[in-house]
Amino acid sequence: AAEIGGIECYYIGPGEHGGGDEQFQMVQDLIAKKVDGLAVSVANAPAIAKAAAAAKAAGIPLVTWDSDLLDSDHALRATYIGTVNTEIGKEIAKRAMELKPNGGTFCIQSGGPSAVNMNERMKGMLETLPADKWTQVAGCPLYNNDDFPLSIVQMTDILAKYPKLDAMLNAGGAPQMVPQAYRQLLANYQDRIKSKDLVLLFVETMDVQMKFLKEGLSDGQVGQRPYEMGYRAMYVLNDLTNGKLPPDPITVGLDVCTPETVDTCKTK
Repeated sequence: AAEIGGIECYYIGPGEHGGGDEQFQMVQDLIAKKVDGLAVSVANAPAIAKAAAAAKAAGIPLVTWDSDLLDSDHALRATYIGTVNTEIGKEIAKRAMELKPNGGTFCIQSGGPSAVNMNERMKGMLETLPADKWTQVAGCPLYNNDDFPLSIVQMTDILAKYPKLDAMLNAGGAPQMVPQAYRQLLANYQDRIKSKDLVLLFVETMDVQMKFLKEGLSDGQVGQRPYEMGYRAMYVLNDLTNGKLPPDPITVGLDVCTPETVDTCKTK
């Protein structure tokens, strides 16, 4: 925004545990305020589709980033800026297969069941893991609705219920966002983690997560490039307000990090 100049940006979003309903109301309020453009990371695809239809009717261009609308609603937005989320899931699965070539049991933990990005990541995992070698345990996938403390409770319960679980595959990074609780939980499984009897894989490469990777409390992190998404979003909105149509989608790459590559794997 500073580079472009002459524009005013409102950086608005739900609180840490805010959900799709809160986001929907915020988008509605921005439409009522008659902003010139909207960039939304979609928490609840059906709800935001209704808001996107209202924005289109009001002549306000809307782009999605990080998480998109459902395929059937793509015409309501100008473009999607972000990762091909199925590729994230595929990278998580490939890392699990590398560490556990004979397969095993696994549990996927995700955010909200209506979050398209999370669902696409899970799809990528499930399509990549060979069904004759890998079995998801009963009670999974787990949905934490982006409630970080709840994600720890869920992880605690599933590891206790299945003491021989081979892999915990996360479509996000929620448990790692409560570092003290995450460390306390994994202290009970140090031997299993160290021997790769239990594999732990997560999405995103935030600083706290990379620290866990260095400490051996993660076997892999598949990171998006959120800075680039936000940067591109500002230019796309500016282009749209000036009548220039963007390509659809606009994809950004991934950073696949392991303990061996932790110091070199991230793209700035």
